[in-house]
Order: sequence, then C-alpha cells, then structure tokens
Amino acid sequence: MFLLDNKKNEILTVLPLNEVKDFNLFLRHNFYGIFFFKKASGTLFLDQQKTELKDNSISFYYPYQELSVKGCLEGFFIQFHPNFFCIGIEAKEIGCQGLLFNNFYSDILLTCTKKEYHKLFEFYSILISELHKKAVGQSDMIASQLKIFLINAVRIKINKREKIVQFQNNLHYELEKLIDHNYSVESSPEFYAKNLGISITKFNRTCRECFQNSFITVLNLKKIAVAKNELYITNAPIKTVAYKTGFNDPLYFTRVFKKHCGVSPKEFRNQLKNTRLT
Repeated sequence: MFLLDNKKNEILTVLPLNEVKDFNLFLRHNFYGIFFFKKASGTLFLDQQKTELKDNSISFYYPYQELSVKGCLEGFFIQFHPNFFCIGIEAKEIGCQGLLFNNFYSDILLTCTKKEYHKLFEFYSILISELHKKAVGQSDMIASQLKIFLINAVRIKINKREKIVQFQNNLHYELEKLIDHNYSVESSPEFYAKNLGISITKFNRTCRECFQNSFITVLNLKKIAVAKNELYITNAPIKTVAYKTGFNDPLYFTRVFKKHCGVSPKEFRNQLKNTRLT
C-alpha cells in the first residue's frame, strides 16, 4: 500500500487489487475511490446495480455508496478524502459529478480501449513516482494530476455516450435529462412518462431495463447524490438540505438517506470531516 498523509491529515492511498482478499477491510466509506481493472473477471455491485467486470476498465466510487467487488482482479484501487480533492466543488469545471462519480443511472463501468486505458494509466505511473519521494509541492502535484486524469476520463466517457446515442434509442438519456432537471419538483411517474411520450407501463419497464431499479429508487438516488454535496460543501441545516433536494418531510429524507448510505445525513456530514483512515 502507498500512502500520502499531508499536514492536514488529508489522506490518499493506493492499493494493488491482487493484494486484497476482503475490500471491507480497506474500503473507507468517507473517501472517494477509483478502481483500475487491468485484467478482471467477476462482478461489481454499486448502488444496487450489477455489472460484469472487464479488462481495461475503470469504476468510480463516491462516499457512502453501496459497493461490492468480487472476482479475479489485477490493477489497483485509489482512495482519497474530499478535503484532498473535492469532486463536489470541482464538478462544474470538470463535469464529473453524475458522469463518473455517483453515476447511479448506469454505465457504472468505464470500459476503455487499450489505447484509452494506457492514456489514463499514465496518472497511476506519475502518482506512484510522486509517492515514492518526498518533494516540495507533493500534494499539489498529485491533486493536479488527479484533476487531469478526471478530465481525460470525462472526455472519453462523453465520446462513448455520444456514439451510443447516435446509433441507439436514446430514451435512456432523455429520461436521465428529465430527472436531472426536475428531480426536486416532480416525483410523479406520470409526469416523466408524459414528457417522454410513452405509456406509464412502458415508462416503468424502461426504468427497470435502463437502471436496474424502480423509478422511485432512481429518483431518490438522484436526490441523495445532490444532498451529499450539499451536506459536505455547505453548513445548511439538515431540513434545509431535505427541502432543497425535493423531500417535503425531513424525517422521511433521513430514513431514505440512511437506507441507501448506511448512515444518517448528520453522521455523513460528520464522517466527511474525519480525514483520517480510521
């Protein structure tokens, strides 16, 4: 394991996958995570979605998502605390909130060509080189390289999505956009079905086929994703976050949040302030 611990205890770790027997021993729920699968056969479960692992693929983990990885794996796993590099704050600039991290809609695995994977893998080489030495600006250098890596990953994913939309029915992505624009004010399946021009029966079937979840689960996951950012980057009261993200009842918000994250909104906020690997 490689470890970066700066003066603020904002930690980043790198772990070879073939050294891991039980991810529960290493996974820190209040950290972001990036899996690099150079060779892989097995399954990845993320927020109730299951996908088959593939060679030359990458997956991104947001704090307190449901995660399980099983199989024969070769590659590495990076964890870093939001204080080291906050995806929520950087989201508008690099566009990774919802596209790479917290992507509960689908495509939870970024499958690359060998050329794409090697390009993204350059980040790992630079990272390990930096971790092997103590030099001026080490944390800043690693954070800068992390940002470059994420930008390149976003570009690859956007390019792949555009090709899919060109050659396939894009009802999937139309629904994503509708939810993104209306999640906090519209919770009726009929509203979304009407705007898509399909029956409620086809709408419910589409949700299951595209997202492996019911509409209400997808909608709640979207609300929780936004709430996580609000809880971390603002000091707004829990009830204010609940109302802002479309929950009319703060108590119901807390129940839904804990169901999907395993902790309450208050615990989530407190844990993200704990930057140590404990």
